[in-house]
Amino acid sequence: MARTPLRVALVVAALAAGLSACQAPSPGPRTPPASPTGSPASGGAVYVTGAKAGDDPCARVVSAIGYVGLTLLPPGQEEAQHWDGGVRGRFGYLRGTLEMYGPRLPASAADAVAAIDAVAQTLSLEATAAARRPGLVRRYRAASAAVLAACGRS
Repeated sequence: MARTPLRVALVVAALAAGLSACQAPSPGPRTPPASPTGSPASGGAVYVTGAKAGDDPCARVVSAIGYVGLTLLPPGQEEAQHWDGGVRGRFGYLRGTLEMYGPRLPASAADAVAAIDAVAQTLSLEATAAARRPGLVRRYRAASAAVLAACGRS
C-alpha cells in the first residue's frame, strides 16, 4: 500500500510538468518581419525561416539549391523521380529564398534565377503533368549550376 501514494505523487508531478510545457511562452521582444528583399526594417513578408537582412545572398540561395538537391535523384534518373509533397515543397522553399535573396545575387546570375523561379513554380505544383517533370528538372539543374558558378561554387 505504501507504493500507491508514491505512484500518485509521480503521476501528479508528470501531469503538472506536461501541462506546464503546453503553456504558451511569454511574449518577448519581436523582430520585425523581413521584406521580400530580406530587409526586416521595411515590414514586408518573410519567405525564409531565420532570414536576416545581412545574410549573404549566395550562401542562402546555394543552401536552398542544396536542400532541393537532397530529394532529387542523380542526373539521368529524372524519369524515375518520385514526386511527393516533400519534393514539391522544397521547390516552393527555393522560390521563397529566391524572392528574398535573388535580387542581391551577382548580376551574372539574373537569367538563371529567373529560369529557376519559373521551373520551381511549375515543379512545386501537384497538378504538373508527370511527363513534363523530367525536362523541367533538367532545366532546373542547368540554371542552378549557373547560379552556383555565379556565386563561386561548383
